[in-house]
Amino acid sequence: MAIKAAAMRVLVVMVIKVALLFLLLLHKNSCAQQPEPDLNAVAESQLEGYTANTDQIPEDDGHWQQLQGYMRRKIDLNTADATILQSLGILSPLQIRQFLAYRQQLGKLVSLYELQAVPGWDEQLISSILPYVRAGNDLEPQHTLKDYLKKGDHTLLFRYGRQLETSRGYLHTDTTPAHYLGSPDRLLLRYRYNFPRYISWGVVMEKDAGEAFFRGAQRGGFDFYSVHLFVKQYKCIRALALGDFTVNMGQGLLNWQSLAFGKGAAIMQVEREGELLKPYASAGEYNFYRGAGLTLALGKWEGTAFVSSRMLDGSTTENSGYHRSLTELAKRHTLEQFTTGCNLTIKGRDWKAGLNMIQHQFSRPVQKGGTPYQLFAFEGKTLTGVSADYEVSWNGLHFFGEGAMSGNGKTACIGGLLASVTANVDMVLLYRNYNRAYHSLYADAWGEFYRPVNENGIYTGISLKVNSHLKINAYADQFRFPWLQYRSSAPGGGRDLLAALTYTPDKQTEVFLRYNYTVKQQDGKEDVSFLPPPVQVDHQSWRLQVKLATKKGMTLKNRVELSRRREEGRMQRGFLLFQEVLYQCARWPLQLYIRYTVFTAGEAESMYTVTSGMLYEYGVSRLSGEGQQYQCRIRWKFRKGLIGWIRYQQTVYAQVTSIGSGWDEVKGHKTGFIYCQLQYLF
Repeated sequence: MAIKAAAMRVLVVMVIKVALLFLLLLHKNSCAQQPEPDLNAVAESQLEGYTANTDQIPEDDGHWQQLQGYMRRKIDLNTADATILQSLGILSPLQIRQFLAYRQQLGKLVSLYELQAVPGWDEQLISSILPYVRAGNDLEPQHTLKDYLKKGDHTLLFRYGRQLETSRGYLHTDTTPAHYLGSPDRLLLRYRYNFPRYISWGVVMEKDAGEAFFRGAQRGGFDFYSVHLFVKQYKCIRALALGDFTVNMGQGLLNWQSLAFGKGAAIMQVEREGELLKPYASAGEYNFYRGAGLTLALGKWEGTAFVSSRMLDGSTTENSGYHRSLTELAKRHTLEQFTTGCNLTIKGRDWKAGLNMIQHQFSRPVQKGGTPYQLFAFEGKTLTGVSADYEVSWNGLHFFGEGAMSGNGKTACIGGLLASVTANVDMVLLYRNYNRAYHSLYADAWGEFYRPVNENGIYTGISLKVNSHLKINAYADQFRFPWLQYRSSAPGGGRDLLAALTYTPDKQTEVFLRYNYTVKQQDGKEDVSFLPPPVQVDHQSWRLQVKLATKKGMTLKNRVELSRRREEGRMQRGFLLFQEVLYQCARWPLQLYIRYTVFTAGEAESMYTVTSGMLYEYGVSRLSGEGQQYQCRIRWKFRKGLIGWIRYQQTVYAQVTSIGSGWDEVKGHKTGFIYCQLQYLF
């Protein structure tokens, strides 16, 4: 095995050298770089919080694909309505309303510099949306079907990834085959035609590490295939979805499949916002529908209906999409799910109201788990839900909410208020109450956990703009769990406090300071009874992050994070420090990224960092124990439309003899990954 590992490292080094030589040879055909979406410190904090709460890295990159489309075909702020501005995922309802009121009173924008005069808009917000917008002088275009088919962009994306060390699941002997049936290679191939806000079609093909490829159970090649056709704004058709698509209703109590964040430093972004039907062109294998959907508009009214038929892997809760072993293959596509749903919405100038319904039917009864906290979970062959949602804006106030009921008569509700108190002060108040027996399948409402069940609480926050360079955000959340939770064998609750300061003295500098304090109950470690008594867990964290862009194409970023966890009188401390350098070469179309991280996390916690990965990639690292991490990425634009990325990452742990568990266990104290990606835009 040592010989194989050494050979693999030599192969990787050779690949990198050949790639670098190839880049140099193609330098003469290169041209200027196209910018990519950049995350500020608040956005990084939101994504890291999402990964920590759900314990998984998101696979839905639809939002980044949409932003890339807006980079190439910018939104005209002089004709954009609230729906288009919401699709950016950057502006709050109050900020959208403030802009539309400004435009109505003073007319069209002459220049983007005029955004500085919009009440409630600061330099950081304006910088976030500038790559995607313009101040045009044109009228709203009236595109024909021919325009739909010819004015878009074609994108071909290929991604490869592999862990360099051999996991236990790939080991075999002369008499015993490997547990995993395929190679450790990860493959993604995606083609998409996209004319933003009008039409999209494409196909996605994906193979996870360990899955067979063109052999065995996967003689058809890739393990996952996805196809979609999506048409928008064509005559009375507001949206038409064929193939794979997502559905987003109300505030997420009934159904929400697009990426949505919970609590974090963006304290005012608590309202779920998004188009009801959206195309699905990502590699995730669970959180979408497969069938057809249609939205028709007539005056103030909009009506939507959709139908879907999908095969799940034997369960409604455990659908990882992995089909690496005989055990996982035995569950593949063993449960059929047939879904129908509809929505009716009426819109006014400053208000909106909607009615929603959804029903899931399964080919055989779904069984709930046998643990005590799953006592009220769904079981049966049919799951039905209805809801009503609303939005109302009035004099600097924005009300929103949704009330839902599942087929068993149990309810869930959420209601919030966003208030623009002054030009420099915004406040938010949010209440939620989710019954312990409320049932939903693809719900993702705001709360302590991503599923709206067994929780009630009240959240309040304030956003204060001290001046044009300094902004302070803070929130307090008090919550309660009326029934048992995972890892908590008794009803409980807790509180969560956060304060964040963002200082941007100029366009090149960002200083972010955050403090977070949470108190919860969970089961103690001493196994003294069938239902162990809960203990209180206190967790505090401090973060300081500084980002500085120099005039010579170099960006420096530092983070220092401290944490402290107290449980049953025991104290655990965590520490993380990273230094990264991002260099954009002015002479060559080369971008080089390097990061070094040192970390120490307690036994029962992890620390998360977002890295500047490849385009459309959620480069989130989950760091546990004690160790160091090294990351390096190269990006090169070969010629017009063709861009390549190579990324290497290695994590070295201290005082361990193996990493991971089960079939993913790796012997030794370090793991390394290599990733390559090519995108061709034509």
